[in-house]
Amino acid sequence: MKILKAKLIIFGLAFSTLTANAASPEQMVQAADKIRNPSDSYEMQIQVETPEGTSVFDVSLKGQDKTMIITKEPARDKGRNMLMLDRDFHAYIPNLKRSMRLSLAQKLSGQVANGDISRTRWAGDYTVTKESENANEVQLLLKGSKENLTYAWIRLWLKKSNSQPLRADYLGLDGKTILKRASFEDYKSIAGAVRPTTIKIQDVNKQVSYIRIKSMKPKTFDDSFFTTRNMESMK
Repeated sequence: MKILKAKLIIFGLAFSTLTANAASPEQMVQAADKIRNPSDSYEMQIQVETPEGTSVFDVSLKGQDKTMIITKEPARDKGRNMLMLDRDFHAYIPNLKRSMRLSLAQKLSGQVANGDISRTRWAGDYTVTKESENANEVQLLLKGSKENLTYAWIRLWLKKSNSQPLRADYLGLDGKTILKRASFEDYKSIAGAVRPTTIKIQDVNKQVSYIRIKSMKPKTFDDSFFTTRNMESMK
């Protein structure tokens, strides 16, 4: 009887492992998004460190199509706030007293693009293909399925056991040319789960920038919060 129970336990563990590893590429990307994002609506403070200097932003996000970014530091940049509605990205220029429409792919600072801090989800924006896997990692190729994304193609590596993002190559329009490389680091318990709190981004010239999450928590926002009027008035 004890031998039978032991065999059943071993079989159950093996079945669980097989089930976990049987997740589709799309399910793995969805799981990776949940690791990086605590909920449908949340706020975080991030610090962006680049060769050009250090900036601090308060970022409020709702769903996949609304992001408000308030510049907190340096003091000279206060008021230079940003708003993303769907894939339209607006930046307010205080000295001109007007907002300008920019692309998500456009440079924010250093190696960091506007979309790196405003549009943070992969599921739904990309079609996913599994390229390879080993005992520890799964390599996926993400092809943009919408216009005006930050990156047209992404090669993404996820931890096989739990879909934690490990690193990514951001590719050009040909799906081959490497524009930048990112690694997801400093996993910590934050906003109710273990998440990467640092994204290291390196370009082809070996210049490096960091996006560091200083705080993150779920928060509910009304749609009326995400307006150009708020973008222009917040400090």
